[in-house]
Amino acid sequence: MKKVALSVVTILSLSLMMSTVSMSVSYADIIPPRHQSNIGITNDDIVCDTGLFKVVKAGTDSIACVKPSSVSKLVGKGWAKSVDENALSTAVNRQNIELSTINVLGTFPIKTNVGKLASGAPISSYDLVFEICATAPIYAPDVLIKSDSETKRYELVEMVQPGSCVLSATNIKASDQKSIKITLQNKGDISEKIAMLQKDLDSLKEELSLTRQSLKLFDQPETQQQGQKVAELRKQINDKREELYRILFAVHASPTSKQKIEKMTFTGSVIEGNSAKIMSVLDSKTSGVYDAIFEACAGESTVRLPVVTVASDKQSLKVKLGDKISANTCQMTSVKIEADDKMSIVAEPAGVSESSNKAASLEVNIVSLQQELTKEKEALKTLIHNPTRPDNFTEQLDQHVFKITELRKMITEAKAEFNKILYLTYN
Repeated sequence: MKKVALSVVTILSLSLMMSTVSMSVSYADIIPPRHQSNIGITNDDIVCDTGLFKVVKAGTDSIACVKPSSVSKLVGKGWAKSVDENALSTAVNRQNIELSTINVLGTFPIKTNVGKLASGAPISSYDLVFEICATAPIYAPDVLIKSDSETKRYELVEMVQPGSCVLSATNIKASDQKSIKITLQNKGDISEKIAMLQKDLDSLKEELSLTRQSLKLFDQPETQQQGQKVAELRKQINDKREELYRILFAVHASPTSKQKIEKMTFTGSVIEGNSAKIMSVLDSKTSGVYDAIFEACAGESTVRLPVVTVASDKQSLKVKLGDKISANTCQMTSVKIEADDKMSIVAEPAGVSESSNKAASLEVNIVSLQQELTKEKEALKTLIHNPTRPDNFTEQLDQHVFKITELRKMITEAKAEFNKILYLTYN
């Protein structure tokens, strides 16, 4: 009688546990608002997870992410402050995007016995090998894997491009192998937002590149106007970068593109180490304020997070240029600065050497880890598709799954730290 009672209690507890997991708030694309706040993201910059709407609590001014259908009721009761009705209407009427299909390539038992359910059914561990095939871009794919004995979720480190597949693997406990199910948690709106930001950023970069080219002709009357346009475009690009890196930091994902930089110094001089040089100083419409056009160059090593100090006899400014200046290349831009004597205006590298060096080191480490992960996945794929399986197939499979899991964790942590440095730089 005691055995039966124990079985009923255990099964009921398991059912409640599984029910609780399935009903809990899902953070597929974005970490929770409180977590974002704890790592230094301001209330204005906090982003809500897929399918949720951002509101400000009336009592505490803290951020909450709620279902769009609940917003009007919460505002009406005074729990949340008023919101943009157009944005709310868009969120309420938005349809989820079909992002992918998931193919299970194999479920292989691991030869261990970790325990028994009260009913007596043995719990086994399985190596689960699967692939995610995307129909739309997926940044930081988040998968939920459930069985009758365990629920786990994790985030893949790769971005999945449309029309491509990414292989992954993990292990999970189950008493019935058929109970293992895997689903993608991403709904598409965060990936869509990142893609839109990247598109806007690329468009601004292209416009800036064309504007910079026009600055090479200093005897043209429109040079001053173009210099002002460069400064405004640079500000727009940095603002857009800050938003992009903040979201990528929140999803623990890396930037998907690198800035394209011209390869020759604009003044025609030989690049010798890191340098900054004033190219031209133009009068502006405001008396005592000048448009200083300058170039910044990197020597043998890439400068990550480049900063230039532009100073005069009246003012000193630190200008953040962009992601990086590649080795043996230069960037050109302009800044408004006050001066009594415009001949006193000079430029020199300011740098953020500690952050720059750390970001560069993390970037190299991420590339190395990703290469190692690719090799492990290729080896796993070869093993899975080999019609003549070796005698120690299970052992080899388990080793690959363990290595893939560890590498995935290391890459995620490195990317989070990398994007945090970039986000704090542009904030």
